[in-house]
Amino acid sequence: MFEIRLQYDGTFDGFLSLVFYAFENKTEPKEIAKPANVSQDLFSEVIEVETHTAKAERVWKGLVNKSSLKNARLISVAFMSELPGIEVLLWRYLKKVFTFPQKDFYQNMLDEDVYQVVQTARKVKKEVHRFHGFVRFQQTADNIWFAPIEPDHDIIPLLVPHFKNRYSGQPWVIYDTRRKYGIYYDTESVSEVFIEYPALDLNTGRLSEKAKGSHEDDYLHLWQQYYNSINIQLRENKKQMTRLMPRRYWKYLPERNR
Repeated sequence: MFEIRLQYDGTFDGFLSLVFYAFENKTEPKEIAKPANVSQDLFSEVIEVETHTAKAERVWKGLVNKSSLKNARLISVAFMSELPGIEVLLWRYLKKVFTFPQKDFYQNMLDEDVYQVVQTARKVKKEVHRFHGFVRFQQTADNIWFAPIEPDHDIIPLLVPHFKNRYSGQPWVIYDTRRKYGIYYDTESVSEVFIEYPALDLNTGRLSEKAKGSHEDDYLHLWQQYYNSINIQLRENKKQMTRLMPRRYWKYLPERNR
C-alpha cells in the first residue's frame, strides 16, 4: 500500500488548502512539506495540492467556529515556527479539533498534540517579544531605516504591529536575511520587499558605503558608546547576558560587533 506524501507552496493559505484536500479525499498524509523537502521512494505517492483561497477560507472559518478566533490565530503562529514536522503536527491537531464532538477540545492540554501546538506557538511568541528589543535600524542614503535580522522562526509579519506603532512617522524596512524577504513600511501601508545583497554585508549586517546614510557611522559609534557606558566589566555576568540575549541573536547587534 502506498504512503501519501502531500506537498504545498509553503504558505499558510496553501497549508489550509491542503487540510481541505485531506478531509475531502479522506487522506491520511505520511508527510507534508514544501516541494523541495518532500521525500520520495518506491512505496509512496507524492501529491501536489494547489492553493485555493476559497478553500483555505472555509477551513479558517470552520476552525474559528469549532474553537475560537484566538485559537485559530494560535495555529497560524505555530505554523510560522517552521519546525521540522510542524505541518503533520498541525494536521493531527486540526483533525481532532474538527472531528471531536466537544467544542472545547482545543483547550485539552492533556492531549499531546494540543500541548505541542501551544508550546510551539509560545516559542514563536517569545522570539517575537525578544526581537522587539533586538532590532537595530540603520539609516540609508534615501532616509529609510533598515534593520537586518536572522530569527529562528518566520516572525517578520508578527513584528509589524509593534514597529508600525513605535515608528509610525518614519519609513522602515525589517529584513529577514535567512528567508530573503522583508517588510517595508512607508508610513501609510506595509508591503513585502526583496533586496539584493550587495548593499548589505551578511556577516555584520552593515550597509555598504554607497547605501548607508551620511550620519550612520555616527549612530553606530553612539550605540557602541552606550553599550560601553552601561557595561560594567567588573560586574559582567556573561551567563545572565546570554540567557537574556542568546548569542545566536548577536550577529546584527552593532554594540556586539565592534
